[in-house]
This record gives sequence, C-alpha cells and structure tokens, in this order.
Amino acid sequence: MTDTQVNQFQQCERDGFPILSLNGESHCLAEFVDFCIGGQKITDVLLRDGILYYVFENRHELPLLCFCCGTPLECPDLQAEKRHMRGRKLQAMTWDTEELDGRVVIDYQLEFSSKHGETEPYMVQTSTLSAEKMVHPILCPQSGVSLPDTNVAPVIANLSPSKKRRRR
Repeated sequence: MTDTQVNQFQQCERDGFPILSLNGESHCLAEFVDFCIGGQKITDVLLRDGILYYVFENRHELPLLCFCCGTPLECPDLQAEKRHMRGRKLQAMTWDTEELDGRVVIDYQLEFSSKHGETEPYMVQTSTLSAEKMVHPILCPQSGVSLPDTNVAPVIANLSPSKKRRRR
C-alpha cells in the first residue's frame, strides 16, 4: 500500500486517528468513541434486528459490524458472548488501512481488558460505521441534546508510535 493511499483519510493532529463524518459532523474517530465508551464496562450483549450490540455501563450501545462491508457480525452463541464480554472495559483502539477489492478500508479494532486469568487484552475488529451507528443515551452530547460544556479528560490517552495507530 502506498503512502498516498494511507494518507487519503484526514487524520487528527492530536492522535493520528481518522477524522470521519459521525452523526453528520466531523469528529476524530478515537476522541468520539473514547468520549462515549472509553473506560466503560460492558454490562450486556444484545442481539437486536440481527445486529450484535455491546451495552456499556453508561447505557451506550455499540453495534458490531464487519470492517470491510459494514454488515452485522455473526453471533452463533449469544449466551457465550455475554459471558465472554461482560465486565470488560474498552481500554484502547487501533486502526490501519487495508486494500480490499480495489478500495481502501479502515481496519478498526477495539481493545478490551482481559479477565479471568487472561494475559492479553481481547481485540474486537469492527467497522468505523459502528461509531456512526452507536446508540447514545439521551444525556450524551452525541445524542443531539444540547448540554453544558464539560471538561472530560480522555480515558484513552497514549498513542503508540507505529504505522498502525493505537490509542490507549
């Protein structure tokens, strides 16, 4: 992949993540997701209209979609997925670009905390469309309701210096 293909996405000056149109406005992908679900525990996993959602303790719901085509990811055993994911926290994100069928897509991965003696965090690959289609509780500023400005420090703050962008 050439540098021009990698740089086709406008990148956030702060952390190098792509700037995308999310809910009709330009946002840094990492900052948008971090603001809503960074450091939040998964409390439930739902299957609604064929789409798997991670439900976080602050009531945000993140749909899991295929990174290359945006279709819902399969979940053959919902109860096993619930047991596997409940209690994990979103602790970092990574992204890179891949060329598929002549188009460049963002390979977006969420890093969740380990649990039950696991030594490594658990990575979930999803689409950037997951951020666009996230369900926000009514009091979230991203829900469209105007709230006073808050000075919330990001939970995910360290960027790993590599071609693959990572934000903790």
